Amino acid sequence: MARLLRLDAGNADPKNSISMTIQRAVPKTVRSSGKNQAPVEQRVGIVGLGLMGQGIAACLLANGHDVMGFDSDPSKHAATVRHAATALAELKRQKLIDVESYKGWRPRLHAASSLADLAGCSLVIECVREDLELKRSIFAELDALVPRRTIIASNTSSLPISLLQEGRVAPGRYIGMHWGEPAQIMRYLEIIPGKQTSKATLRACLRFGISCGKEPAVLKQDIRGFLSNRLMYAMLREACHLVESGIADVETVDQSFRNDIGWWALLAGPFRWMDLTGIPAYAAVMEGLLPELSTGTDVPAMMQRMVKRKALGVANQKGFYPYTKASAAQWEKDWVQFTYDMRKLAERYTPKS
Repeated sequence: MARLLRLDAGNADPKNSISMTIQRAVPKTVRSSGKNQAPVEQRVGIVGLGLMGQGIAACLLANGHDVMGFDSDPSKHAATVRHAATALAELKRQKLIDVESYKGWRPRLHAASSLADLAGCSLVIECVREDLELKRSIFAELDALVPRRTIIASNTSSLPISLLQEGRVAPGRYIGMHWGEPAQIMRYLEIIPGKQTSKATLRACLRFGISCGKEPAVLKQDIRGFLSNRLMYAMLREACHLVESGIADVETVDQSFRNDIGWWALLAGPFRWMDLTGIPAYAAVMEGLLPELSTGTDVPAMMQRMVKRKALGVANQKGFYPYTKASAAQWEKDWVQFTYDMRKLAERYTPKS
């Protein structure tokens, strides 16, 4: 059944001035097999068509949205078309969108020649690199180009939203929307309000995320790194510490992680896991272990060496492991298929309470 997603507000007060209307038919796509989607009248703008921008574009196209993409490098639009074609073909093969939805995506992907072309968008998602001043300069341009009713979201993975919305026109419309990759497959989405984000904007983005097949995690307040990255980087710091201290090598740390935390984390988060396995035991272990965990604030030396070597991982076959072009390509292929498998498993075991 089609569902109309409407996000409205009223006057110039930043708490009430958000007026965003996204009309879309929400099929059972991405959550199940789905039916064909009704035409979408509103467009979503994407600024920055790198890996994340391309993935978000594919997700939005799979869910029936019009996408207006802008990048300072014009060649990125052709790359986005290729990425979307591959991603949506695979969604069809996995039976997550139907044939008619797949056939109808190409006319809904548009190239913006400048940020001014985003003036007709109801929502703009910024996806440029993690550079505070770059993001703020883009927002300053958007302030002058898009209507005050347009919601502006940042896909930043760590920068506080409150910093990004300082000095902005109608700061209540600014919000964080942190997507996962591959965006068209994963259910992950964090929604982060800044200190000045309006409740109307927060509710609008929550409904929008759900309409895109996500299971949004909505933060109560702004914090650097949000939820998943704070958890992940605490783990990465300790992993580097264990290797640098000579406790274990990279392969052994990975092996232990995969066969323990990786085994249960999709089913249960840390608190559910303690419920399942006995809370008092964890309190007892914390007493002795927490004082011995790494609390370092510098980038680990092994990470600095990797950066100095210009190691990008599978992207250039330089990483913590050795790769050939063939093995790197296989790991990327396996990651995509694994993500599809995990999505199906997650949907089977989504917590009910």
